[in-house]
Formats: sequence, structure tokens, C-alpha cells
Amino acid sequence: MIRSVVYLLLVGAAWGRADALDPSFAKIPFERWLTERESSNIRWTAAVSRPELSFHLRLAARVVVKVDGKDLEARRADGRLVFLVQITGQDGARYQDHGSIELAKLDEKIKSANLEYTQSAFVVPGDYKLAVALLNTGTGEHSVRQTEFRVTPPQRDLLPGAWKDLPPVEFIPSDEPPEGWYLPGVKGRLRWAAPETRPARVNVILNVALSEADPWSRRTQSSGLAALLPALKAVTHAGGSGVVEHIEVLDLARRRATFQQERVEELDWPRLKTALGDANPAAIDLKSLSERHHSAQYLVSTVRRVMRASEESCVVVVLSPPVAFETGEDLSPVSLEALPSCRVIYIRYRGPPRQPVFPLDPMMGGRRRGMRNQPMAREEPRHYVADQLANTLKPLNAKVFDVEAPEEMARAMAEVQKAILKPTGQ
Repeated sequence: MIRSVVYLLLVGAAWGRADALDPSFAKIPFERWLTERESSNIRWTAAVSRPELSFHLRLAARVVVKVDGKDLEARRADGRLVFLVQITGQDGARYQDHGSIELAKLDEKIKSANLEYTQSAFVVPGDYKLAVALLNTGTGEHSVRQTEFRVTPPQRDLLPGAWKDLPPVEFIPSDEPPEGWYLPGVKGRLRWAAPETRPARVNVILNVALSEADPWSRRTQSSGLAALLPALKAVTHAGGSGVVEHIEVLDLARRRATFQQERVEELDWPRLKTALGDANPAAIDLKSLSERHHSAQYLVSTVRRVMRASEESCVVVVLSPPVAFETGEDLSPVSLEALPSCRVIYIRYRGPPRQPVFPLDPMMGGRRRGMRNQPMAREEPRHYVADQLANTLKPLNAKVFDVEAPEEMARAMAEVQKAILKPTGQ
């Protein structure tokens, strides 16, 4: 019998600094438990997923704990089920976090399912020890699982030196968007290789408005910000002090800048969060609707203004989903008159990658065939917005990067790094 799985993302506070100890561990004899025999009849497992590159350009791993639902059925009214996660680095530093759930709130059908707890963390290459404790506060039952795991370096280091100052482990809080996209509580900073000569100054324009001519793009709104906000954060960590000259967030639907920041050492997240809320596409006013045919030229004029305010050898990074403007738009490209020599990089996020889809098999009662029985999978049909934003930037010889996955974002950021380290004319 195949039982279903109940997925619960339960996360406590993220501590994310070297030797970061969760105060909740001080309330229990965790270290003693590591040496004791099993004292619980609850069946459960703990494992670490293979680390993968995230849009924050950091490796992320998941600690996955699965608890047998049958064993929880008889304990549904007994206090809380607490998960305590400790990862120990090669140098002995410990990183701790915890989460919990009220047992009384478990579904009545929990006996026919598994309870799954997931805790994600950013990690750097190295060898680690994992210790997970399960505690039933109602009965006092507790047990521990221990294992070791290794995080291997990526085959190709697209951003050399970027991880050198990161903590080995930094737990990722399960915040709701937009915090969950930007992760303001995660303090580890990428450190791109510092240039030997004076670096180029970076200007970033983030477009948060969706395509006006294609409602399909609204289906990828969340995934767009989930990719582009980490990219914005990553750019601010580039180089050293004063590298990021200007950041501007545009709402093309209303033809306005909702956020601006100069000489960026650290993004002003509270202001940026407010700006993202102000760009709600469901609340656009009638005046903006009637004048939306000027959106393309508003973008062109913004790019010119940012470049003219900069100095020679600047870098302009445009972060945006594809934009298809409405019929009747003035799509004249940007004029080069009186513009400094700047490198322009357009990072265009097209949404999550296509997934293989396996046909329904009538011989199996309409169920999908597995990989072993169906080698000829077809890709899910993909809808691409016909992007018109790139043409408006064409005179600037903009390098365009189409991004669907974190690896493609890393390649785009490598080009930004190259432009910073080797300014135009050097």
C-alpha cells in the first residue's frame, strides 16, 4: 500500500552565524541525548538532500525528517512535536535551529500518511555532521538520528571567490513573500573578487511590472520576483565599498520609480518591501491605464537618465521579465546622444524551466507511466512572451541573458563581475 505524504514546512528562527547556537537547545540535554540509546517508539528518519545552487547564488541543502503517521495517531493530544537540527562543520562549529507543531492540530487522517518536516540551509563545500532530535513535549519521548554528509564544490566556479567569506552553514527562514524571496534575515554576503584597479560603477534597474500585452505573464509573477530579487541582492554584494552607484525599481505599468537608492552598501529592505507592495498590478488607477502606451519610452528615458548621471566606464544591469508592450507603443530605441561609455547587461527572467511530462497510459487505468516504463517523455508546452524591451536597448549593444534556472543566473552574474573588474577602456 502506497501511503500519501503530508508536507509541512516548519521552521524556527534562523541563526545563521558561525558557532550559532539556538537558545532552545539549552533547555534540553541535547549533547547527552547524542550518546544515549533510543527512548522513543516513534518511527522516523532524517536525511540531507543533495545541495543545489539557488537564485541567491549559494548552495542550498534540505534536512528532511519523515515521521510515521501511525505512531503519531495515538499522540495527537500530547503537547508539541519538536524538531531540533544541528549541523557541525569541519572546524567543530555548531549551527542549530528548531521547529515544532502542536500534535492536537494534526489531521485526523494522519495515521494513513507521513508527517514531513523540512529545514533548508545555505552551505559551502565541506564535510559536515548532522544530528536531529525529535521530542514529544507531552510524553517526554525523545530520540536522535545522526549522519554525515559532504557538500562537493560545483564542477565550474562561475563566480570565483564569491563564497570565501560566507559562514559554512546558514539556516534559511520560511518567511512569506516578499521576505521569502529576498531573505533579509540571511546575513551572509557574497564577496566578488576585488579588482586590482578602480572598478566600474554599477547601476541596476529592476522592472517589477508584468507584460501589459500578455496576461500569461501573470502566472510567473511570483517566480519572477523569487529570481530577480535575489539577483538584485547579489549585485549589491559585488566588489567592495561604493561599487553599486545607483539602484532603481520601476513600475512600468504606472511609469514611475517606486524605489531609488544611491551609493549602496546594503539595500534598504524596509523601503524596498514597501515599494514592492505599491507596485500591486491589481490596484492600477484609471489615469495609468489611459496612458500606458508611453511605458516603453518611460523605460528608455530612465536608462538614459541613469547612464548620464553616471561616469565613464559604468555598468548598467537591467533585471526584468520579458515585456510585450501594447499596440501603438512608441518603441523607438534609446538614443546614444550625450551618453557615457557603459556596458549594459539585460538579465531577462523567463520563468521556471520546462518539466518532462509523461503521457497517461490507458493500460494503467489512466495513471502516468514511470520513468522505467516510459523513456520517451515530452516536454511541457512552453509559452514565451515576445519581449520588446530588448529592442529598445539594442543601440547600447546590451548583452542579453535568458534565465530560467540558477545556473543561468550565475552565468549572467559572471558577466556582471567581468564588466566590474574590467571597465570599458581598460
